[in-house]
Amino acid sequence: MVGDRGSGLTTFVGLLYAAQLRLGTEEQDDFRFSAERETIRQLEAIYGELTSGRFPEWDVNWEEHPLSFLLAFRSGRLGALTGRRGGANGSFDTVELKVGGISVEEVSDLAAHDALLDESTRRLLRSSVVLPLVDASRLLPPPDGENASLLSRYDRMLATTLEHVSQFLALERNRKARLLNPLFVVTKFDRCPPQTLADLAAPSGPPAAWPTEARITVGGRILERYLPVTGRFIAESVGAHMSKVAAPLWFFSSLRVDPDNIPPRIVRRSRVPEGGWEPEYPFEEYRNLIRQLGRLAHRLPRETENA
Repeated sequence: MVGDRGSGLTTFVGLLYAAQLRLGTEEQDDFRFSAERETIRQLEAIYGELTSGRFPEWDVNWEEHPLSFLLAFRSGRLGALTGRRGGANGSFDTVELKVGGISVEEVSDLAAHDALLDESTRRLLRSSVVLPLVDASRLLPPPDGENASLLSRYDRMLATTLEHVSQFLALERNRKARLLNPLFVVTKFDRCPPQTLADLAAPSGPPAAWPTEARITVGGRILERYLPVTGRFIAESVGAHMSKVAAPLWFFSSLRVDPDNIPPRIVRRSRVPEGGWEPEYPFEEYRNLIRQLGRLAHRLPRETENA
């Protein structure tokens, strides 16, 4: 996961955890997740604030407090995630999600100075799947001052990060592992200015109901108009020989907020039938993101296959 400071990474992680809890209950025969105790402690703290109607008070410093967790999908099929059931195979394909460990600033520095990399950093840079976060509240029509500067800086560092990861993937022995899959998550989509939505020709209604073509078109316009350096890198990498970048997929995250409260509070909904509460968020967007991770888990080679 790649996110700039203030881009909503902490909230995104909390909502992804909420979706995992729900899927782990509804589709436990085909989907599971696990994490170490410290990671669970961090996730529960973030999730607890969200389910109490509060945004996390500050962004977690993921470089100092990294976390990782496994999403597991029954091998050979997507099971309930795609509406299919059955099969006695008890093995699972997994995707390990990492938050922190190395920042976009550090990757840019590594690329500029050809620094000596330790093995943990090399593993991060061999990721076939990258989840870049784009803060929709910064997608402001010009002139947008400081936000334009922040987004331009992030655009340059994100392009450098993807380029550096792509260079590492080019060295993989397995051809399937040499494909970089960017899954863009547009955070704070509820705070995207109406003028920007009109400029992007975004359809009305929730993104989960948008046609596939519309999602691709809106995502392409975000790259072209707000992340041009990253967009050019992706476009130029499509036909690369040693490693290439898959067409980006786009997911949109938002939260319903009660504006009458100061500070604003997150609208909550009851968790039926388990009980308790969860934040009002687009669960289908997160389900679709996890579905895509499941497809990649089945398609991409395991690390041992690249050894």
